[in-house]
Amino acid sequence: MTRWPRRLAFAATMFCTAAAGVAQPASHVRILATGGTIAGSNSDNSSTSYKSGVVPVSDLVKSMPGVDRIATISSEQVANVPSGDMDETLWRKLMGRVDAAAADPAVSGIVITHGTDTLEETAYFLHLAASRGKPIVLVGSMRPSTAVSADGPQNLMDAVRVAAAPEAASRGVMVVMNDTIFDPVSVTKVDVRRVDAFAAPSRGPIGDVLRQAPAFHVPATPLPAALTVQAAPLPQVAIVYAHAGMTGDDVRRTAGNARGVVIAGVGAGGVSSSARDALRELVKRGVAVVRTPRQGHGDLWGSQRTAGTDDEDGPRTVAGRNLTPAKARILLMLALQQPRTPDELQSLFDRYGV
Repeated sequence: MTRWPRRLAFAATMFCTAAAGVAQPASHVRILATGGTIAGSNSDNSSTSYKSGVVPVSDLVKSMPGVDRIATISSEQVANVPSGDMDETLWRKLMGRVDAAAADPAVSGIVITHGTDTLEETAYFLHLAASRGKPIVLVGSMRPSTAVSADGPQNLMDAVRVAAAPEAASRGVMVVMNDTIFDPVSVTKVDVRRVDAFAAPSRGPIGDVLRQAPAFHVPATPLPAALTVQAAPLPQVAIVYAHAGMTGDDVRRTAGNARGVVIAGVGAGGVSSSARDALRELVKRGVAVVRTPRQGHGDLWGSQRTAGTDDEDGPRTVAGRNLTPAKARILLMLALQQPRTPDELQSLFDRYGV
């Protein structure tokens, strides 16, 4: 006979608590800021002429009224730079802060604000090397914070929604831009001005943020084991861009003394006959050569391992799978921290490049 009064009393208590604004959100999202256009500013409200990486993370948080109803927010200024200045040193610093946040039992998810120019590279580096177990969402904007219709506040709010969602818990690194959720392997920047500047041409997005909670279009898949980042600087890897009239000397100049070379090749990763001769020399010297398409998307698989798809006598190369040249460079740098055979390298690209 006492159940109903107790239930009514409980319901009344919850109603009063919510009405008083006392109820706390279940999720805690840590925002790590690194700069970029989302932290850009200009006195004339222009969206094309501004200085990146000047607005502090505290102001970015203030640009999201009502975010406290989605998650408890804590924030940290890791860096405040244009993303063209993102480098290995900043990657290591950022990964350390990501790992610390992931180890904090109070934190449900992590959001990283970042410039869009190299956002996909940082996302992929963290996908390869950062702690597993909590969602890590990278977000940026195409317009500075002072623009008339800045896209940063909405993008950041969407990123918080994704990082706070229970459905995101096992998905690892993601990119959120323009109401859309992307995976770190396939996402790439495809426009230099428009707010819908990011796409995943080979596979499409994995979800959207069009409602209060994110909607995922594909099920979560098991994440590959994180790769170790050793204390020593990562090995040097060069990117060689193929083009009509390419010569072997072009390859030699660009490769220099690099431990590895990524070919941004024509078609399915091909190069000229003269360039193949130069690549053959590099392979004989023990330089690892990975083949990717210069157009940035398309799966190059293990059965196409020469630097010219019709040349079975070409130098032995590693197929870069779905990776852009920039992402293939990151994986190759991490892979070459220890000696590996071409077959071992191919196995890594088969695992982390799809």
